[in-house]
Amino acid sequence: MSLQQLETRQFRNLEHVRMELDAGLQFIYGDNASGKTSLLDAINVLCSGRSFLGASPRKMQQFGTTDFLLNGIVSQKKTRPLPIQYRWQDNRIRLNLSNKQVRKSSEYALYQPVQAVTPISYRLLDDSPDIRRRFMDWGVFHVKHDYATVWRRFQRSLAQRNAMLSAGTDRRTLAVWSREYIQLAESLDEYRSDYIDLLRQQFKRYSHAFLPDSLLEIHYQRGWDNECSLDEVLSNSFQRDQERRFTYHGPQRAELVLKLDGVLARDCASRGQKKLITFATYLAQASLQQELGRYSGILLIDDLPSELDQNHISLVMDILRRISMQVVITCIDIARLPKEHRYSDKMFHVKQGQVKEVVQ
Repeated sequence: MSLQQLETRQFRNLEHVRMELDAGLQFIYGDNASGKTSLLDAINVLCSGRSFLGASPRKMQQFGTTDFLLNGIVSQKKTRPLPIQYRWQDNRIRLNLSNKQVRKSSEYALYQPVQAVTPISYRLLDDSPDIRRRFMDWGVFHVKHDYATVWRRFQRSLAQRNAMLSAGTDRRTLAVWSREYIQLAESLDEYRSDYIDLLRQQFKRYSHAFLPDSLLEIHYQRGWDNECSLDEVLSNSFQRDQERRFTYHGPQRAELVLKLDGVLARDCASRGQKKLITFATYLAQASLQQELGRYSGILLIDDLPSELDQNHISLVMDILRRISMQVVITCIDIARLPKEHRYSDKMFHVKQGQVKEVVQ
Protein backbone atom coordinates (compact mmCIF):
# COMPACT_ATOMS: atom_id res chain seq x y z
CA MET A 1 0.00 0.00 0.00
CA SER A 2 1.18 3.52 -0.73
CA LEU A 3 -0.41 6.95 -0.83
CA GLN A 4 -0.37 8.03 -4.47
CA GLN A 5 -2.14 11.35 -4.13
CA LEU A 6 -2.81 13.87 -1.36
CA GLU A 7 -5.14 16.85 -1.41
CA THR A 8 -5.70 19.25 1.49
CA ARG A 9 -8.26 22.04 1.86
CA GLN A 10 -8.25 24.47 4.81
CA PHE A 11 -5.91 22.25 6.84
CA ARG A 12 -3.70 24.10 9.33
CA ASN A 13 -1.42 26.64 7.62
CA LEU A 14 -1.45 24.90 4.23
CA GLU A 15 -2.85 26.41 1.07
CA HIS A 16 -4.92 24.17 -1.18
CA VAL A 17 -2.39 21.37 -1.74
CA ARG A 18 -2.52 18.69 -4.38
CA MET A 19 0.53 16.46 -4.72
CA GLU A 20 1.47 13.16 -6.36
CA LEU A 21 3.66 10.93 -4.22
CA ASP A 22 5.96 8.03 -5.05
CA ALA A 23 5.75 4.56 -3.51
CA GLY A 24 9.35 4.89 -2.29
CA LEU A 25 11.32 7.65 -0.57
CA GLN A 26 10.48 11.35 -0.70
CA PHE A 27 11.84 14.47 0.97
CA ILE A 28 9.87 17.54 1.98
CA TYR A 29 12.02 20.55 2.85
CA GLY A 30 11.48 24.19 3.76
CA ASP A 31 12.04 26.79 6.47
CA ASN A 32 10.67 26.53 9.97
CA ALA A 33 6.92 27.26 10.15
CA SER A 34 6.60 26.83 6.37
CA GLY A 35 4.15 23.93 6.68
CA LYS A 36 6.37 20.81 6.54
CA THR A 37 5.06 19.26 9.73
CA SER A 38 1.49 20.23 8.80
CA LEU A 39 1.90 18.38 5.51
CA LEU A 40 3.29 15.32 7.28
CA ASP A 41 0.44 15.43 9.79
CA ALA A 42 -2.08 15.73 6.95
CA ILE A 43 -0.85 12.37 5.67
CA ASN A 44 -1.11 10.91 9.18
CA VAL A 45 -4.63 12.24 9.74
CA LEU A 46 -5.81 11.11 6.31
CA CYS A 47 -4.43 7.59 6.77
CA SER A 48 -5.11 6.95 10.45
CA GLY A 49 -7.86 9.38 11.38
CA ARG A 50 -5.64 10.96 14.04
CA SER A 51 -3.07 13.71 14.36
CA PHE A 52 0.39 12.69 15.55
CA LEU A 53 0.48 16.07 17.30
CA GLY A 54 -2.50 15.03 19.41
CA ALA A 55 -4.62 17.88 18.04
CA SER A 56 -8.41 17.77 17.91
CA PRO A 57 -10.07 18.40 14.52
CA ARG A 58 -11.08 21.89 15.65
CA LYS A 59 -7.41 22.71 16.20
CA MET A 60 -6.54 21.47 12.70
CA GLN A 61 -8.92 23.70 10.76
CA GLN A 62 -7.50 26.94 9.42
CA PHE A 63 -8.06 30.11 11.41
CA GLY A 64 -11.37 31.67 10.44
CA THR A 65 -12.80 28.45 8.98
CA THR A 66 -15.15 25.83 10.39
CA ASP A 67 -14.16 22.74 8.41
CA PHE A 68 -11.38 21.07 6.46
CA LEU A 69 -10.99 18.26 3.95
CA LEU A 70 -8.28 15.69 3.22
CA ASN A 71 -8.49 13.49 0.13
CA GLY A 72 -6.17 10.73 -1.00
CA ILE A 73 -5.72 7.84 -3.40
CA VAL A 74 -4.18 4.67 -1.99
CA SER A 75 -2.64 2.09 -4.29
CA GLN A 76 -2.90 -1.57 -3.34
CA LYS A 77 -1.41 -4.67 -4.92
CA LYS A 78 -3.72 -6.56 -7.27
CA THR A 79 -6.66 -4.20 -6.62
CA ARG A 80 -7.82 -0.91 -8.01
CA PRO A 81 -6.71 2.36 -6.35
CA LEU A 82 -8.72 3.15 -3.23
CA PRO A 83 -10.06 6.69 -2.66
CA ILE A 84 -9.92 7.74 1.00
CA GLN A 85 -11.28 10.86 2.65
CA TYR A 86 -11.22 12.57 6.05
CA ARG A 87 -13.71 15.43 6.40
CA TRP A 88 -14.32 17.68 9.40
CA GLN A 89 -17.64 19.48 8.97
CA ASP A 90 -20.46 20.57 11.28
CA ASN A 91 -18.34 19.50 14.26
CA ARG A 92 -18.31 15.92 13.01
CA ILE A 93 -15.66 13.64 11.54
CA ARG A 94 -16.63 11.78 8.40
CA LEU A 95 -14.43 8.95 7.14
CA ASN A 96 -14.84 7.49 3.66
CA LEU A 97 -13.25 4.48 1.98
CA SER A 98 -13.92 4.00 -1.72
CA ASN A 99 -16.65 6.66 -1.50
CA LYS A 100 -18.47 4.78 1.27
CA GLN A 101 -18.78 6.14 4.80
CA VAL A 102 -17.00 4.16 7.50
CA ARG A 103 -18.31 4.28 11.06
CA LYS A 104 -15.40 2.67 12.90
CA SER A 105 -12.08 4.50 12.91
CA SER A 106 -10.27 1.17 13.42
CA GLU A 107 -11.76 -0.20 10.20
CA TYR A 108 -10.67 2.96 8.37
CA ALA A 109 -7.11 2.90 9.77
CA LEU A 110 -6.60 -0.77 8.95
CA TYR A 111 -6.23 -0.13 5.22
CA GLN A 112 -3.40 2.41 5.41
CA PRO A 113 -0.96 1.66 8.27
CA VAL A 114 1.05 4.79 9.04
CA GLN A 115 3.69 5.47 11.69
CA ALA A 116 5.25 8.84 12.48
CA VAL A 117 8.63 9.40 14.09
CA THR A 118 8.49 12.95 15.45
CA PRO A 119 10.05 14.85 18.38
CA ILE A 120 7.14 13.50 20.46
CA SER A 121 8.26 9.94 19.65
CA TYR A 122 11.50 10.42 21.56
CA ARG A 123 9.45 10.37 24.76
CA LEU A 124 8.85 6.66 24.18
CA LEU A 125 11.36 5.72 26.88
CA ASP A 126 10.72 8.50 29.40
CA ASP A 127 6.95 9.00 29.40
CA SER A 128 4.34 6.94 31.25
CA PRO A 129 3.65 3.33 30.21
CA ASP A 130 0.58 4.52 28.31
CA ILE A 131 2.69 5.75 25.37
CA ARG A 132 4.47 2.38 25.16
CA ARG A 133 1.16 0.50 25.31
CA ARG A 134 -0.15 2.60 22.42
CA PHE A 135 3.02 1.85 20.47
CA MET A 136 2.65 -1.87 21.17
CA ASP A 137 -1.09 -1.92 20.37
CA TRP A 138 -0.51 -0.21 17.02
CA GLY A 139 1.78 -3.06 16.02
CA VAL A 140 -0.53 -5.82 17.25
CA PHE A 141 -3.52 -4.17 15.54
CA HIS A 142 -1.82 -4.22 12.14
CA VAL A 143 -0.47 -7.76 12.46
CA LYS A 144 -3.24 -9.58 14.38
CA HIS A 145 -6.34 -8.67 12.44
CA ASP A 146 -9.05 -9.45 15.03
CA TYR A 147 -7.15 -7.67 17.81
CA ALA A 148 -9.23 -4.48 17.54
CA THR A 149 -12.45 -6.37 18.28
CA VAL A 150 -10.99 -8.06 21.36
CA TRP A 151 -9.50 -4.75 22.55
CA ARG A 152 -12.84 -2.92 22.27
CA ARG A 153 -14.67 -5.69 24.11
CA PHE A 154 -12.04 -5.62 26.84
CA GLN A 155 -12.39 -1.86 27.27
CA ARG A 156 -16.16 -2.22 27.71
CA SER A 157 -15.68 -5.05 30.19
CA LEU A 158 -13.12 -3.03 32.16
CA ALA A 159 -15.45 0.00 32.29
CA GLN A 160 -18.28 -2.21 33.50
CA ARG A 161 -16.18 -3.81 36.22
CA ASN A 162 -14.96 -0.39 37.38
CA ALA A 163 -18.55 0.86 37.55
CA MET A 164 -19.49 -2.12 39.72
CA LEU A 165 -16.54 -1.46 42.02
CA SER A 166 -17.63 2.17 42.36
CA ALA A 167 -21.14 0.99 43.21
CA GLY A 168 -19.83 -1.23 46.00
CA THR A 169 -20.82 -4.55 44.43
CA ASP A 170 -20.17 -7.53 46.71
CA ARG A 171 -17.34 -9.98 46.07
CA ARG A 172 -19.50 -12.89 44.85
CA THR A 173 -21.48 -10.83 42.33
CA LEU A 174 -18.35 -9.12 41.07
CA ALA A 175 -16.62 -12.48 40.57
CA VAL A 176 -19.42 -13.57 38.20
CA TRP A 177 -19.14 -10.38 36.15
CA SER A 178 -15.34 -10.67 36.14
CA ARG A 179 -15.32 -13.86 34.08
CA GLU A 180 -15.58 -12.05 30.76
CA TYR A 181 -13.00 -9.49 31.90
CA ILE A 182 -10.53 -12.29 32.71
CA GLN A 183 -11.16 -14.12 29.42
CA LEU A 184 -10.63 -10.97 27.33
CA ALA A 185 -7.62 -9.90 29.41
CA GLU A 186 -5.93 -13.23 28.81
CA SER A 187 -6.65 -13.00 25.06
CA LEU A 188 -5.12 -9.52 24.90
CA ASP A 189 -2.11 -10.72 26.86
CA GLU A 190 -1.56 -13.62 24.46
CA TYR A 191 -1.78 -11.33 21.41
CA ARG A 192 0.69 -8.84 22.90
CA SER A 193 3.12 -11.46 24.17
CA ASP A 194 3.25 -13.22 20.79
CA TYR A 195 3.76 -9.91 19.02
CA ILE A 196 6.63 -8.80 21.25
CA ASP A 197 8.35 -12.14 20.67
CA LEU A 198 8.29 -11.34 16.95
CA LEU A 199 9.27 -7.70 17.46
CA ARG A 200 12.23 -8.69 19.61
CA GLN A 201 13.89 -10.41 16.64
CA GLN A 202 13.70 -7.26 14.50
CA PHE A 203 14.67 -5.02 17.42
CA LYS A 204 17.82 -7.02 18.06
CA ARG A 205 18.95 -6.44 14.47
CA TYR A 206 18.37 -2.67 14.45
CA SER A 207 19.58 -2.01 17.99
CA HIS A 208 22.86 -3.74 17.20
CA ALA A 209 23.24 -1.58 14.09
CA PHE A 210 22.76 1.63 16.09
CA LEU A 211 24.56 0.68 19.31
CA PRO A 212 26.90 -2.21 18.43
CA ASP A 213 28.87 -2.01 21.70
CA SER A 214 25.81 -2.18 23.96
CA LEU A 215 23.25 -4.84 24.82
CA LEU A 216 19.70 -3.65 24.19
CA GLU A 217 16.75 -5.73 25.36
CA ILE A 218 13.01 -5.40 25.01
CA HIS A 219 10.67 -7.10 27.48
CA TYR A 220 6.91 -7.37 27.89
CA GLN A 221 5.16 -7.21 31.27
CA ARG A 222 1.53 -8.27 31.13
CA GLY A 223 0.09 -6.21 33.99
CA TRP A 224 -0.25 -8.82 36.74
CA ASP A 225 1.95 -11.34 38.54
CA ASN A 226 3.35 -13.96 36.15
CA GLU A 227 3.22 -16.58 38.90
CA CYS A 228 -0.54 -16.23 39.49
CA SER A 229 -3.69 -16.45 37.42
CA LEU A 230 -5.58 -13.20 36.88
CA ASP A 231 -8.58 -14.73 38.66
CA GLU A 232 -6.43 -15.26 41.77
CA VAL A 233 -4.89 -11.79 41.54
CA LEU A 234 -8.31 -10.12 41.26
CA SER A 235 -9.63 -12.10 44.20
CA ASN A 236 -6.67 -11.07 46.37
CA SER A 237 -6.97 -7.41 45.38
CA PHE A 238 -10.75 -7.14 45.78
CA GLN A 239 -10.60 -4.99 48.91
CA ARG A 240 -8.00 -2.62 47.45
CA ASP A 241 -9.87 -2.34 44.17
CA GLN A 242 -13.06 -1.42 46.02
CA GLU A 243 -11.22 1.26 47.96
CA ARG A 244 -9.67 2.63 44.76
CA ARG A 245 -12.93 2.14 42.83
CA PHE A 246 -11.14 0.80 39.79
CA THR A 247 -9.47 -2.41 38.59
CA TYR A 248 -5.74 -2.18 39.16
CA HIS A 249 -4.51 -5.45 37.63
CA GLY A 250 -4.85 -6.41 33.98
CA PRO A 251 -3.69 -5.50 30.45
CA GLN A 252 -4.38 -1.82 31.19
CA ARG A 253 -1.24 -2.01 33.37
CA ALA A 254 0.93 -3.77 30.77
CA GLU A 255 4.37 -2.35 30.10
CA LEU A 256 7.03 -2.49 27.42
CA VAL A 257 10.43 -2.42 29.13
CA LEU A 258 13.60 -1.42 27.29
CA LYS A 259 16.96 -2.11 28.93
CA LEU A 260 20.45 -0.95 28.06
CA ASP A 261 23.21 -3.23 29.38
CA GLY A 262 20.80 -4.67 31.94
CA VAL A 263 19.56 -1.29 33.27
CA LEU A 264 16.32 0.51 32.42
CA ALA A 265 17.20 2.60 29.36
CA ARG A 266 15.23 5.59 30.61
CA ASP A 267 17.45 5.71 33.72
CA CYS A 268 20.89 5.24 32.18
CA ALA A 269 20.83 6.14 28.47
CA SER A 270 22.07 9.50 27.27
CA ARG A 271 19.79 11.75 25.23
CA GLY A 272 21.56 10.66 22.05
CA GLN A 273 21.27 6.98 22.95
CA LYS A 274 17.56 7.38 23.65
CA LYS A 275 17.04 8.78 20.16
CA LEU A 276 18.90 5.84 18.64
CA ILE A 277 16.90 3.35 20.73
CA THR A 278 13.68 5.05 19.63
CA PHE A 279 14.68 4.81 15.98
CA ALA A 280 15.61 1.14 16.41
CA THR A 281 12.23 0.43 18.00
CA TYR A 282 10.19 2.20 15.31
CA LEU A 283 12.21 0.69 12.47
CA ALA A 284 11.79 -2.77 14.00
CA GLN A 285 8.04 -2.29 14.16
CA ALA A 286 7.88 -0.90 10.61
CA SER A 287 9.85 -3.89 9.29
CA LEU A 288 7.66 -6.38 11.16
CA GLN A 289 4.50 -4.71 9.88
CA GLN A 290 5.83 -4.89 6.33
CA GLU A 291 6.61 -8.58 6.77
CA LEU A 292 3.43 -9.75 8.50
CA GLY A 293 0.81 -7.04 8.03
CA ARG A 294 -2.08 -7.37 5.62
CA TYR A 295 -1.19 -4.02 4.04
CA SER A 296 2.20 -2.39 3.60
CA GLY A 297 2.70 0.82 5.55
CA ILE A 298 3.92 4.40 5.39
CA LEU A 299 6.71 5.73 7.59
CA LEU A 300 6.80 9.48 8.31
CA ILE A 301 9.93 11.05 9.83
CA ASP A 302 9.83 14.69 10.89
CA ASP A 303 13.05 16.75 10.72
CA LEU A 304 15.49 13.84 10.57
CA PRO A 305 18.74 15.90 10.33
CA SER A 306 18.04 17.78 13.57
CA GLU A 307 17.69 14.57 15.59
CA LEU A 308 20.77 12.54 14.57
CA ASP A 309 24.41 13.12 13.65
CA GLN A 310 25.64 12.57 10.09
CA ASN A 311 26.87 9.01 10.66
CA HIS A 312 23.58 7.87 12.14
CA ILE A 313 21.56 9.72 9.50
CA SER A 314 23.49 7.72 6.89
CA LEU A 315 22.75 4.52 8.78
CA VAL A 316 19.02 5.32 8.98
CA MET A 317 18.91 6.24 5.30
CA ASP A 318 20.67 3.02 4.30
CA ILE A 319 18.08 1.04 6.27
CA LEU A 320 15.14 3.01 4.84
CA ARG A 321 16.32 2.45 1.27
CA ARG A 322 16.34 -1.31 1.93
CA ILE A 323 12.86 -1.40 3.48
CA SER A 324 10.20 -1.86 0.82
CA MET A 325 7.80 0.79 2.05
CA GLN A 326 6.76 4.36 1.42
CA VAL A 327 8.82 6.85 3.43
CA VAL A 328 8.29 10.61 3.76
CA ILE A 329 11.02 12.66 5.47
CA THR A 330 11.01 16.37 6.29
CA CYS A 331 14.03 18.61 6.82
CA ILE A 332 14.85 22.31 6.77
CA ASP A 333 17.56 22.00 4.15
CA ILE A 334 18.55 19.05 1.95
CA ALA A 335 22.18 20.16 2.39
CA ARG A 336 21.96 19.01 6.02
CA LEU A 337 21.73 15.42 4.81
CA PRO A 338 24.89 13.43 4.03
CA LYS A 339 25.86 14.12 0.42
CA GLU A 340 25.33 10.53 -0.70
CA HIS A 341 21.73 10.63 0.55
CA ARG A 342 20.50 13.90 -0.98
CA TYR A 343 18.44 12.13 -3.61
CA SER A 344 14.99 10.58 -3.42
CA ASP A 345 12.24 9.26 -5.66
CA LYS A 346 10.41 12.58 -5.24
CA MET A 347 11.21 15.89 -3.58
CA PHE A 348 8.94 18.76 -2.51
CA HIS A 349 9.60 22.29 -1.30
CA VAL A 350 7.22 23.99 1.14
CA LYS A 351 7.08 27.78 1.46
CA GLN A 352 4.38 29.72 3.30
CA GLY A 353 1.96 26.83 3.08
CA GLN A 354 2.47 26.23 -0.63
CA VAL A 355 3.95 22.96 -1.90
CA LYS A 356 5.88 22.56 -5.13
CA GLU A 357 7.54 19.47 -6.55
CA VAL A 358 11.28 19.88 -7.20
CA VAL A 359 12.77 18.34 -10.31
CA GLN A 360 16.02 16.59 -9.38
